[in-house]
Amino acid sequence: MKIPNYIYLSLQLIACIFALIYWRKYKQSSLWIFLPFLIYTFLNEIIATYFALNFKIRILYNLYIIVSFLVYLYWFDRLIKLKFWKWIILILFCFVVFYDIQTKGIIKPLLKTAINFEAATVLILSVVFFMKLLRKDEVIGYYKLPEFWIVSGLLMFYLGFVPLSLIVGMGHKIEDLYIISIIFLNFLLYGGYIIGFYVSGKR
Repeated sequence: MKIPNYIYLSLQLIACIFALIYWRKYKQSSLWIFLPFLIYTFLNEIIATYFALNFKIRILYNLYIIVSFLVYLYWFDRLIKLKFWKWIILILFCFVVFYDIQTKGIIKPLLKTAINFEAATVLILSVVFFMKLLRKDEVIGYYKLPEFWIVSGLLMFYLGFVPLSLIVGMGHKIEDLYIISIIFLNFLLYGGYIIGFYVSGKR
């Protein structure tokens, strides 16, 4: 395993530990979904990295893309009440995944269209969350809301990921910059989780 993989795993493990420590404080809230999701993320990263490095197979990463999208869609639906929009988003995602599988397969290449669709969806839903938060009394103590920190982490991660993905998709060779950027974005993403769980334990 390369150094970036150890960094990703370390961040995921720390997030899992914080999720476990404060579990009883948030288990009755919509945050409950993130404990099993983060454990799955950590285990999947270990196994998927092994297969990707030794067999050039990325099917586990592709399964993770699908699972993570469903988790985020569920959570945002609980946060901002998507109503019928969640079904429209889900149907569109299914079409996108089907398109990727039909054109590129699911075993070796990544589902890049699905990744970009997930990124765009999370960005839009994050903006909607913040707009709704601004109209609530809770905005005064926003830093006490675990949802604020987790959405912030997701927003910052995907804000950085989308342009990187587009640049790589256009054929530009930025491997070193890409790796450094993804490491930094992972610090923001899992930092959001960690602070969110910590804040949930202090409410």
